[in-house]
Amino acid sequence: MDKFLFLLGEGLKNLWRHKLTVFTAVFSVFLSLSTIGVLFIAEQNTHKLIEYMRTKYKIEVFFKGTVTNEQAIQYIQKIRMIPGVYSTTLITKEEALKVYKSQFGDDLTEFLDYNPLPVSCVVNVKRKYDGYLIITPIIERIKEIEGVDTVNHQGHLISRIESFYERGLLGLSGIAFAIILVTVMIIANTIKLTIYSNKDLIKALKMLGATNTFIRIPFILEGVLQAILGAILASALLYGAVYGANEILSQLTTFTINVQWMFLGWLFLIAVVISLFGSSRAISKFIK
Repeated sequence: MDKFLFLLGEGLKNLWRHKLTVFTAVFSVFLSLSTIGVLFIAEQNTHKLIEYMRTKYKIEVFFKGTVTNEQAIQYIQKIRMIPGVYSTTLITKEEALKVYKSQFGDDLTEFLDYNPLPVSCVVNVKRKYDGYLIITPIIERIKEIEGVDTVNHQGHLISRIESFYERGLLGLSGIAFAIILVTVMIIANTIKLTIYSNKDLIKALKMLGATNTFIRIPFILEGVLQAILGAILASALLYGAVYGANEILSQLTTFTINVQWMFLGWLFLIAVVISLFGSSRAISKFIK
């Protein structure tokens, strides 16, 4: 136990002696883990966001002017059979006239002696639909149905979000990998500097019969401590960011960011692995 406390104390001393380089290493770990954390949270919630937007996404189908309410009901049954369609809502001629009057204040029947508005329906896309939400096939199938006149939609919005998500995920993965490599090198250089500044002490310990393992442990602990500090900062940032974002979202929408906070344990594990790689890279060259 005394030996472990001694080695831990040496690791802490090394951190204090090289504050600037240690700060650089800790910041690098913090940056890389924050990026990985953002990736994880994005992966968890983007699909949820897309599903949420699908519930808000609607396709408006207008039938030909000669189509009656009864005929429209038959056509709508065919629309419901199309893959990706969640539900439909019929808007009769009478209901359409009421909506028009409430929005514009005019009663068309007073001028035309008949109701010129067509029967229509609102189509809701399935909330959970395997793969990308490919709107075009749904629209084309609806247009093929007899009695359909026009179809209004904004399907490109969700498609763009899904495309942006895939590209963003790939880009962030590349950035995270690059940052991890840089972090490993920075930790390695920090340990090298510490080893170089303690070269006389290392020689003295070797002359006294200290094993290489005994000499290496303080430097390994230094790297691990740097990584843990970076992980603590990254965890605090991610937790605070998610909490703050949910506070804002609660004022605007029912959508919230959900996070399985157990992934913070994985962040600490990744931090330790990064530090061990960096420390081992430096130690293997200078302490043999």
